[in-house]
Amino acid sequence: MSKIKPVVYINDDKCRNSYSCVRVCPVNAIEVKNQKPHPTIIPGRCIGCGLCYVSCSPRAIEFRDSIQDVKTILSSGRKKAALIEPSIASEFDDITDYRKLVAMIRSLGFDYVHEVSFGVDLVAAKYADLFSSSEGRYYITANCPSIVKLIEKFHPELTPNLAPLVSPMIATAMVIREMYGPDCATVQIGPCIDAKDEALLYRSGKLIDGVLTFIELRQLFEEYGIREKLVKMSDFDPPYGYWGALYPLPAGIIQAGGIKRDMVSSRVITASGKEDILEAINDYDKYIDTIHHHFNLFFCHGCLLGPGMEHHTERFRRRALVSRYTEKRIGILDKELWQKDMDEWLNLDFSRTFTPDDQRIPEPPPEAVNEVLKIIGKQDTAEELDCGA
Repeated sequence: MSKIKPVVYINDDKCRNSYSCVRVCPVNAIEVKNQKPHPTIIPGRCIGCGLCYVSCSPRAIEFRDSIQDVKTILSSGRKKAALIEPSIASEFDDITDYRKLVAMIRSLGFDYVHEVSFGVDLVAAKYADLFSSSEGRYYITANCPSIVKLIEKFHPELTPNLAPLVSPMIATAMVIREMYGPDCATVQIGPCIDAKDEALLYRSGKLIDGVLTFIELRQLFEEYGIREKLVKMSDFDPPYGYWGALYPLPAGIIQAGGIKRDMVSSRVITASGKEDILEAINDYDKYIDTIHHHFNLFFCHGCLLGPGMEHHTERFRRRALVSRYTEKRIGILDKELWQKDMDEWLNLDFSRTFTPDDQRIPEPPPEAVNEVLKIIGKQDTAEELDCGA
């Protein structure tokens, strides 16, 4: 069995040593050594957030390519289901109607195309139950795989505080496998790079057979010559999602669960983006006994601008696109049928566990620091100022 590539790695042939990756990495997972011509990503420390990929102008940072694996699935005789994240509203604004996108995905060879937003609804309902029965124990949501890795590797003492629930991607795959049987191949399509690693954690990597980013989906459309003007409209296969369509927004899953969001009575704090996330986890670690809130965290700004998307700007315009898409979806939703589907599939076991994997580097002893300062000629206390890099 061939060794699986790291989810993110550096292509030495393209690297120009700009070190932008080193500067943006939130966990110091990229090392620079004299004996190596280029920086190197340390897989054990990487959390798969994709900031290095987005920041690298020479495109030397690459992520694990799943296109060939998915092409193999598409050419097989198995039934095939695509699981589509609601972030399509943010990514595919160049396609006039989501039903055209669904048809394009079917044209690749998928027998079924399902909304992950229904999985969001299921997981959101479980969060509502968990939060309402927490009895003074405060949780950190576990929907973002980079957040989970960040805590397992760099705040392992907080691992017991991760909410013991699978992500919407996994919940959706569980429903699809129940619906169509274990022989149905499932392919997740979304904005997240680290979802490729997350999928490996369940049923020996066989619950989800492949994970495509939106970037890879566009590449497949191009390779197969699939364009909007060549397809007829086609809708998703049921069960359909409700407020789960808001999942790309940081607080979307909170609204999907009907959890209070007002400034006074809400017991959930939502944070997204590198700076806010690092501060939120620090504050949770130190002050949760006085904060008294659950933390809903996403490393990206929700799933609006994930690294697996073609665009990483115009966050507020894309937020509006998601809101408009959600309004359209719920406007045509049969609410009674949705509730019937929820009642049926909420019986599945959506629980999960976590594994601490401490990757923290011990603080160097004072004598080692002093030796380095001596080498670089900063022996005077007044000269010990630094740039903070």
